[in-house]
Amino acid sequence: YHTIGQDNRSKLRNMIDFRLAGLDITDATLRLIIRHMPVLSRLDLSHCNHLTDQSANLLTAVGSSTRNSLTEINMAGCNKLTDQSLLYLRRISNVTLIDLRGCKQITRKACEHFISDLSINSLYCLSDEKLIQKIS
Repeated sequence: YHTIGQDNRSKLRNMIDFRLAGLDITDATLRLIIRHMPVLSRLDLSHCNHLTDQSANLLTAVGSSTRNSLTEINMAGCNKLTDQSLLYLRRISNVTLIDLRGCKQITRKACEHFISDLSINSLYCLSDEKLIQKIS
């Protein structure tokens, strides 16, 4: 049985794309993702209604694998997120896409501010209401 467990864990370790849209996940789930998916690049958490600014903080905290591995994060429709979450998401070093469409408490102004802060090193744009994309 031991080898089966090891094998499953190594599958998680190589996971690049993970979609959890619409599920009742919590920060406990995010802690498992951070611990077991060190090369995760694309994470879909859209319409996961229990996620908060603290969830964004967890994913981007110092020492979390996701801070360096994530390139795309979809948190569209996560209604508990506020402008504060953008301050945390800014820590993701290689981000190319952040989808916050339908997040009622996130303002367009905060998205624009986020882009102007990030665009020092590379160019980002707001390609749709609260959809932040890297263009170069």
